[in-house]
Amino acid sequence: MSKIAVLIPTYRPKEYIESCLRSLENQTLSKQDFCVYIALNGPRQPYESYLESILEPLFIEYKLIYISDPGVSNARNYLINNSKEPFIVFIDDDDQVSSNYLEALLQVSTSQFMGISNIKCFENDISSLKPNYIGNSFNKIKTGETSKIKTRKYYSSPVAKMLHREMLLNTSFNVKLSHGEDSLFMTEISPNISGVNKTKDDVYYYVYLRPGSTTRSKIDKKEEIKRILFLSSAYFGLLRSEKYNKLFILSRMAATIKHLQKLFK
Repeated sequence: MSKIAVLIPTYRPKEYIESCLRSLENQTLSKQDFCVYIALNGPRQPYESYLESILEPLFIEYKLIYISDPGVSNARNYLINNSKEPFIVFIDDDDQVSSNYLEALLQVSTSQFMGISNIKCFENDISSLKPNYIGNSFNKIKTGETSKIKTRKYYSSPVAKMLHREMLLNTSFNVKLSHGEDSLFMTEISPNISGVNKTKDDVYYYVYLRPGSTTRSKIDKKEEIKRILFLSSAYFGLLRSEKYNKLFILSRMAATIKHLQKLFK
């Protein structure tokens, strides 16, 4: 049985997903130890045929699933519920990973400790890398770190890490959010994570700074205010729960409020 479920949501995929899948094809980990789950959401054709054509020559084990409801959160939730492997890795369809990524994360991840990797950004290809705000904190973290304040940047996104299924329990990505759902999800599961274990420095998750992607699209100020208020309310609800680290939740709230301040600069 495979040990890792690699979950990739995709909407109207373009050629960048080929590089993503090639980076998984080139993993040093045995292909028997992981299965790639791809959820195509939104329009079905010609995207399903395109994905089938690029997946067919690959040797990785994969499952291509179509769901009609658009939205990355819908896709991720479906993949979580329809995969079975004990460890879970999220990858965005326009990103890539180093060839040692899955093997290195599997070596340091447990049911209590989340394995984390280094992160870099790229614009055209991974031969020219740029800093990443999460990756900038990688060298400052010690392996086995249990402080969520010191590792808080790694709780802002589900990528560049390996999660055990026991950490997720019944938690889902919030489908009401189109942005900010990542940090909310990671915050909600934080009580189930005892700490983080680091891979070696040469293990990378590569973020594609793709023009037109959701995180780099023009912001509608009115919708952004609604989003920030929704997130703030959600974090306030967590703050009232005894199982959450209060200082950690306050740090998430502060990060959310910063986005509101930026709107009026």
